[in-house]
Amino acid sequence: MRDFAIVKSIDGQKIEVVSLISNACVTCNSIECAKKGKSFHVLNKKNLPLEENVIVRIGFPRILRGILGLISLLIPITGAVAGFLFSPQIAARFNLPLTPSVQACITGFFFTVAAILVFLGARTDFHLSHPEVLQVM
Repeated sequence: MRDFAIVKSIDGQKIEVVSLISNACVTCNSIECAKKGKSFHVLNKKNLPLEENVIVRIGFPRILRGILGLISLLIPITGAVAGFLFSPQIAARFNLPLTPSVQACITGFFFTVAAILVFLGARTDFHLSHPEVLQVM
């Protein structure tokens, strides 16, 4: 239920909302058990009629979520391919024989580092665009 928020203030195109956070069941539609989180700004691209203290569903457009999902899949795969391609140079740099197990370890290391970078990037509050109001409840 993290995609619900209460409209706090409306100032033209600037819409400030307070997120509703619930530790209850994900399929629960009850708002009574939710706590108020931090406030942030959202966009109203659909020009929905909004008022203060109204509960809205917020989120990112599907195309943006799809692109970010694809990128988060491709970054670790690219890291693994780079690890595989650069494993002869890395093995020579550390005076290791280039065996399949050494090559697999270097590939796995590059994959793990790339996956950790995607994980840490997903946990930041940095977004390329603001979330938008999808529906008025």
